[in-house]
Amino acid sequence: MHTTPWFHATDIPNVPPKNLVQIGIGGWQAPRPGVKVGRERGTTIMTVTDCVEMGIEAAAERALEVAWDGAEAVWLSFDVDCLDAAFVPGTGWPEPGGFLPREVLKFIQLIADARPLAGIEVVECAPPYDNAEITALIATRVICDTLGCLVRAGHLPKPPGARPARGGSHDQPGDTAPDTHERGAS
Repeated sequence: MHTTPWFHATDIPNVPPKNLVQIGIGGWQAPRPGVKVGRERGTTIMTVTDCVEMGIEAAAERALEVAWDGAEAVWLSFDVDCLDAAFVPGTGWPEPGGFLPREVLKFIQLIADARPLAGIEVVECAPPYDNAEITALIATRVICDTLGCLVRAGHLPKPPGARPARGGSHDQPGDTAPDTHERGAS
């Protein structure tokens, strides 16, 4: 059954189900039994429609509240099939009606800016189906934007003896490096 890793994650002793947040479930393909069990076990499931109706900022804020409630660390698992099938042909579970890339990138920015992450993974990329490497591009962008936002927000430790970045912070005059969200989808 699809969402089996999510089902098994609710059995991990040091990961309370109350802190598990699944964002972007949608469409008629969503495995209703898996969603039902996830909700019964106390996880939070926000559909694409939920997120769009409440707004990406509010949805990210809610996800962060739930994930960080009493937690020492948060892991971000990004499943490319939360995006609309038009943008991720290289996945095993294409979903019409998913998120737009700019929505996902905004979500990632908000999550990575808020607090340090223990780690990130990108899953459900299927290279044999990836026409023109479109899915690989968005997967790479998610990783790069996450890392960039973590660096910008000061959430990653600096190596001993590291010099400050040239041009200062992204808010200082004279900085020519574009913000990750300023480079967003056009």
